[in-house]
Amino acid sequence: MFSSVSRVPASRLIAAASVSAAAGYFTFSPNELSVGNVAGIEGQRVALSKSQFTALQVSKNEVIGKHVHKITLDFPHPSDTLGMTTAGMLMVEGAKRDGSGVVARPYTPVSRSDTVGILELVVKDYPGSGNVSTHMCRAKVGSTLSVKGCFTKIPVTRNKWKKVGLIAGGSGITPCLQVAEEILSDPEDRTKITLIFCNQTPGDVFLRDHIDALSRKAEGRLKVYYCVDRAPSSDGYWRGLTGYVTKDMIKCLLPNADGANNMIMVCGPPPMYEAVCGPKLFEKGKPPAQGEVGGFLKDLGFSSDAVFKF
Repeated sequence: MFSSVSRVPASRLIAAASVSAAAGYFTFSPNELSVGNVAGIEGQRVALSKSQFTALQVSKNEVIGKHVHKITLDFPHPSDTLGMTTAGMLMVEGAKRDGSGVVARPYTPVSRSDTVGILELVVKDYPGSGNVSTHMCRAKVGSTLSVKGCFTKIPVTRNKWKKVGLIAGGSGITPCLQVAEEILSDPEDRTKITLIFCNQTPGDVFLRDHIDALSRKAEGRLKVYYCVDRAPSSDGYWRGLTGYVTKDMIKCLLPNADGANNMIMVCGPPPMYEAVCGPKLFEKGKPPAQGEVGGFLKDLGFSSDAVFKF
């Protein structure tokens, strides 16, 4: 039933971890990002600065999927922590492909804020078109990457919502995973989470072992649905969803509209926002804003206080 009506195929939901649109990476507003000081764990330093880039040494660069790398960076001091408020992101600087200079893009850590000594990022490379993503994925062990942050996108606090629905395309999984892990790490949080994770083919799905382990440990508080644009007929093992992301899929699988009690978070490229929740608002000379709720979520009765666009 889920492939009968659609506005955007899962194949168009493949996003880099920097899942904002092409503009507005370098300026932030109080409405989009909180830039106040974040204290680290008592007795530990916060490794990064919000005002300037810090060079972090690459200690691992592992291929974990098709064009997907997990990159581990060492903090300046082994006792440093990230000091991030979830949901948060940081900026990574890298060389432009044409050699004309440097550019910065936002990325979401997959390591927890209280992890000591290291920072882990999952990055999807786009050979032939990526700038910072390619710069990061080509980084050799022992080289450095310049990082600035962290910046809070939306605070996630205990029992803030009854239910949370997450829609992720490709490596747009990273902020969604960050939110899920934060909620599930608190034994007193009773929020229930549902994730739809979209990729092109079964072979493109990454971090599945980690996500499945998280779901098992959650004891019913995290439900995960994998969706692929196409599954070859020879892939007899595929038991997930196949086809396009539809309003029916969202209606059947994710939390229903219930004022501010339930939250839907979306992470993907512009075509995904357009179809699912409406685009973010981009105005010349201004940082991106959330914009009005549109697409499937508007049709299903969700208001602006129940939708967040990463």
